[in-house]
Amino acid sequence: MSLYDPERDRVRIAGRWLRWAVPWIALPLLVGVFVSANVDLRSLPFVGPERMSAVLFLDGQAYFGHLDDSGENGTLVLRDVYYFKNSTGSVTGLPVGLVRRGTEAHDPADGMRINRERILAVERVGPASAVAQAIDVERLLLHASPAISLNRSTVAGAAALAAQRVAAEHDIARAWVAAVDQLRKVNDLVLPVSKAQADAITQQAIADLRTVRRNALGAADADAYVRATDPLLESQSFANEPGVLLAPDLDALVARATQFYAQVGDAAAKQLTEPKATPTPAPSPKP
Repeated sequence: MSLYDPERDRVRIAGRWLRWAVPWIALPLLVGVFVSANVDLRSLPFVGPERMSAVLFLDGQAYFGHLDDSGENGTLVLRDVYYFKNSTGSVTGLPVGLVRRGTEAHDPADGMRINRERILAVERVGPASAVAQAIDVERLLLHASPAISLNRSTVAGAAALAAQRVAAEHDIARAWVAAVDQLRKVNDLVLPVSKAQADAITQQAIADLRTVRRNALGAADADAYVRATDPLLESQSFANEPGVLLAPDLDALVARATQFYAQVGDAAAKQLTEPKATPTPAPSPKP
């Protein structure tokens, strides 16, 4: 008869205790890892949408991107960064425009390191906000694919892109109307050129402004689109439409068109307001 009793085997007893105890020990450890790493469960795959943060500085500037706040030193890192620029007086009707960081002269890379002492607040960017929508459209324009990450990025669909492009078209149209109105105001002045000369200069300038508008539209689409859209823009002013925060590339397109409008208008105004040089009579020959 064997004296071995499995129920009294110390190894078996220890194994049963470990099977019971390990889950209760591992769970607090896992929670501690997530807490110490500042991991937001809503940012995990299949759990929630993209987690984008707004970092508000003491000087009033705001930056938007993916925040890495490990809590290990006096700085934090912001990646995939966007920020506001001053757009007061622009045809968008908004005081700010959105810029994608990375186009600066020093070609910044590998995130933006921020001193905590400069930060006023850190907030969550709503996925349906104007900032998030503009960034999503910019990613689509850049043909960016959502990365496999704990904080996955979102890319806009065709409907969001169409809405942004319509807003950009209307901004281009408003800038065109403003440039033509400015030409007409110059024509209301007492000019040093004849009426016929003023009309010819003005009509040529308006034709040049139309060329700028067509080129701005054609920067993104085919000729058929330009031929269909351009007449619609000239027949309306879109003056009462609310402003839309554009994706950075679309905002830059509107800004370039506005700049070219100004150049054409300034050249025409110079022709209209500069007096024509009076030819000096040649001296009479002496005998």
